[in-house]
Amino acid sequence: MRNRRMKRNTAIVTMALVAGMGVAPVIGGTSAMAITSPVGADSATWNINDARRPGIDTGSIRNISNSRLEAFGSIFVKVSGGDEPRLNGQMLRGFGLAATSGTTYTSGQSVRLGDVLVTRKLVLDPVTNVAAFFDTFTNSATEDRSVETSFGGALGYGTSSAAATIEATSSTDTVIDATDNWIVAGAATGSNMRAVGVVVGDEGSIDRVGNQQRDPFTTAYETTGSPSNYPGFINVLDIAPGETKSLLRYVKVGDRNDTVDIVADTADLSDSPAVSSFTLDEICTVANWDLTAIVGPNGCVGTEPLKLPTAAEAAPVVTDVAYDVTGKTIAELQDDMRAGVVTSVQITQAYLDRIEAYDTGALGFKSFISVADNALDQAAAADAARAAGADSDLLGVPIALKDLYDTKDQITTGGTRALRDWQPAQDAWQVAALRDAGAVLIGKTNLSEFANSGSFSESGFMQSWNGLYPSKSSFGSSGGSATAIAADFAPGAMGSQTGVSLYAPSTGAGLATFRGTDGLTSTSGVMPLTWAQDYAGPMARTVTDLAIMLDATATRSTGNNPSDIITSRVDNDLRPEEWKSALDVDALLGKRIGYVPGSFASSQFGDDTTGAETFEAIEEVFEAAGATLVPMIGAPSTGGTGINPVGNANAEGWERYIEENPGFPFEGPKGLRESKDNLPYNVSSNYTSVGMDDENTELYLERRDVYKERVAEWMDSSTEDGEPVDAVVYAGFISEIGNNDASSAALSSDRGTGVLTSNFGVPTVILPITTTSAGYTNSVQIVGRAWDDPEILAMGYAAEQQAQIAVHTEFAPALPYSGPAPSVVSLDLDKVSVPFGSAPKATVKVTSANTATGSVTVKVGGTILTGQLVNGAATVTLPTSLSVGTHLVEAVYDGSATVAAGSAAAQFAVVPSGATVTITAAKASFRYGNPVGVTIKAAAQTGTAIGGTALVYDGAKLIDSVVIPTSGTVTTTLAGLGVGRHNLTARIVAGSNAAAARSTTASVRIKKAKASVKVKLVKKKVARNARPKVQVTVKSKSVAKPTGKVTIRVAGKAIKTVKLKAAKRGKITVKLPKISAGKKKIRAIYQGSAVTTKAKSSIKRLTVR
Repeated sequence: MRNRRMKRNTAIVTMALVAGMGVAPVIGGTSAMAITSPVGADSATWNINDARRPGIDTGSIRNISNSRLEAFGSIFVKVSGGDEPRLNGQMLRGFGLAATSGTTYTSGQSVRLGDVLVTRKLVLDPVTNVAAFFDTFTNSATEDRSVETSFGGALGYGTSSAAATIEATSSTDTVIDATDNWIVAGAATGSNMRAVGVVVGDEGSIDRVGNQQRDPFTTAYETTGSPSNYPGFINVLDIAPGETKSLLRYVKVGDRNDTVDIVADTADLSDSPAVSSFTLDEICTVANWDLTAIVGPNGCVGTEPLKLPTAAEAAPVVTDVAYDVTGKTIAELQDDMRAGVVTSVQITQAYLDRIEAYDTGALGFKSFISVADNALDQAAAADAARAAGADSDLLGVPIALKDLYDTKDQITTGGTRALRDWQPAQDAWQVAALRDAGAVLIGKTNLSEFANSGSFSESGFMQSWNGLYPSKSSFGSSGGSATAIAADFAPGAMGSQTGVSLYAPSTGAGLATFRGTDGLTSTSGVMPLTWAQDYAGPMARTVTDLAIMLDATATRSTGNNPSDIITSRVDNDLRPEEWKSALDVDALLGKRIGYVPGSFASSQFGDDTTGAETFEAIEEVFEAAGATLVPMIGAPSTGGTGINPVGNANAEGWERYIEENPGFPFEGPKGLRESKDNLPYNVSSNYTSVGMDDENTELYLERRDVYKERVAEWMDSSTEDGEPVDAVVYAGFISEIGNNDASSAALSSDRGTGVLTSNFGVPTVILPITTTSAGYTNSVQIVGRAWDDPEILAMGYAAEQQAQIAVHTEFAPALPYSGPAPSVVSLDLDKVSVPFGSAPKATVKVTSANTATGSVTVKVGGTILTGQLVNGAATVTLPTSLSVGTHLVEAVYDGSATVAAGSAAAQFAVVPSGATVTITAAKASFRYGNPVGVTIKAAAQTGTAIGGTALVYDGAKLIDSVVIPTSGTVTTTLAGLGVGRHNLTARIVAGSNAAAARSTTASVRIKKAKASVKVKLVKKKVARNARPKVQVTVKSKSVAKPTGKVTIRVAGKAIKTVKLKAAKRGKITVKLPKISAGKKKIRAIYQGSAVTTKAKSSIKRLTVR
């Protein structure tokens, strides 16, 4: 025993019955809070469930200050068509939602639900206190998909002070139905409360209204009672392959005490939805608003597909272990190992495969903080021990540990990032006992940070989801352990309970658990919440499995830790030698079982029948097992003992823990509890609590002894007939299980039964007893006198055998074995919009447990491409010849011997391109009248040939128009160019594939046409006094009607010049003047024209006599 003095220089805190940090009650836990908490107008604090720790990442509103609304804005999604997705119809999460700009939250990744990819964008305007929820749904399949989505949550809860009232609806009444596109809800009671408006689209956009706290797709919304708090507004979308559709909804928060302006503001928001924070491309995917009213009749022309984040690659959903571990109990696993049917290595590998497949990723259950990297080594050691002759009920059986149990070979975090690197030097007492029994310690499960909450299991690393009902809370603080068993990640787990943390998670998961009498076994090496009230114990599928685990941890030989005052002060004979022999199907026969009638009714949920239905089941089962139920009067009290120890039990626990761990990273609890690495709402601003000295330790334990005596006295005499009872029963929950994105403890479930277990430190066995009409499992808690532990466990066994209530999850099915491994084919385009003549690259990934080999086929626009897979991926460049418009791309993997076939689809747009055009002449110069040959070429800016109409200009003058074929090249001739230099250009007219463009100049020179001239003597001999005549002919190949002057020379002397007339086509007869006698040389000289060259004829000889 330590001999410590109270530290008088620090504040002395009187020990409260329910400790913790001295402020927060353990029963029910502390309220979970969102990490991101922007503040809007009128000091409205919005708590957003984004991806920041604890990472619930639903994008819903956890709560709003001074408002009944919480857990609102979640989306449940159900996909029809194709293979049924595993979590179809459940609440989506895992978007990687983060604040990217102020109070705008965007998805870091898409969430894949079957073939549909979902993203969320949340835009909060703190000035108007309006949150816009923009959810996209993209069909990646090659066939149509129908998507149902339910948007909603809790406007309040229950039937009393926390309930909501409907102040107004778009249909002018105060009843929500499918005709309403907006509603306003206020608080039933309370001052300074805020009303909230919800706008879900245009009038008529809602298909129906469901219950967002149940399955909204199958459970209709009820307009009265508790269910009226939980509307889920359902839309149905039909989505084509590669298409994206979206839904845009709003939540408007009013000022405190206002119920008038909020109605007008909500109606105005419905009339004029706020869209300024969204791009036109985003707006034009919205399916629940009339886009014509928002962007006009042609406002969406030319918009492009959204570039959305890709979905994270899914973990392989396959195992190479043929043995199916789903639903197996510890006893069944051990029987099969003893029979040689399976080995510990195979069992452990099967569980590891299931953890990888179902616990990780966007839609993982999030039950494990860490998995032991030596788990298979432990299993191999167990198999070797068995081969050497060893045997025990836990030999080779994987057991999960709540991550506040010390392990010498694994980090122990307590759920806080402040201890993310803490490696204890030794195992916790019970961990060492499990290891000695041959258990395989498979990993450390998630918990509420510091085990603070009984409602949710939210740590600095993650928040766990329910293994049976994947949209629901796993409860706390041992939620990770419960989920691990319910989802078949381990057959048993260790948890702890200070208030509700064994029974609540076990009830929610349909499991059995046992909380023994204070001191039954040691909590040494288990991080504390309330010292001496903390209890560390087992959780499993059956009471038999509990007995097996208790044999390893809580017998005379395994439970008494001499170094732990909680156990060493107990007479060891009070502990059983072993547990299994106490299990008796007739253990309830002849027993008187008490019950407190009022404990089965909820004061918060007055119309919830959970408690009443559970009592009916208890009555039926217990009476069938031979017991008699007896109503109890009153209840024992923890007050008025006259024993008032000084000190804080949380500080006492941490001081003892730190003293036992010299290498602990904090000197004392103050540094740990004030660490900024804790969740913000668990950071103590000034932790001044101190533990107890030896005297007050004894007083504290003495007071808990008095509590146990009071329980015994009450059970002995507080019945109507004054006769004692053997045990007292309570329901696990007295209201339905709530969704996991809430903050209020009551919205996880009402657990206000007054059960005595933790406050009084008495033994209690918990086991499933019924499935209620709401569809949820519920438990019975059987409570006994101190040290009636074996008898209470036996009663649980008898009730279990009579009830035969075994529940199994539908959402973590057996992993497939043999044959090709399932695959997920994803198709990612590096661009969603390209100019004509270019194309995106398509990357096809085939994700599978086995490496995908072979090729993939990519189809687009009638073209089929093939890509070879390398490391499960192939990239192909799509054809550049696709026309302007939106194109569907389909990727198909035909499968291999080890990987199954699959397909995916996406869309991209081809937009008009810029263009280039050139004109070149066949040669630099041409003779007038000859055709001028030119070649015109047109191409997109990417270089791809394009067709179209080209206009040819000579300077600024349009001289021709030609059609360019799709080959992009045309050769033509230009006529009518005059003599001289011409600057030719070509301009391609804008077409469907490309914009207009003009060429550079091609310069050509037109030279005069060549001419020839002939002269013919009409008579070769003439008289001297006669006037001779000559015939002149001027010709040019390219000028049919030459003009110009012709001069006749006689003996070298020009004697006459005449003009050619075009009509004479180059011919003229010339009558010369009289010529002197003699032989004369006659020649014609053509002087040319504007378009023809000069020419001279040959000489003709004329004789003049």
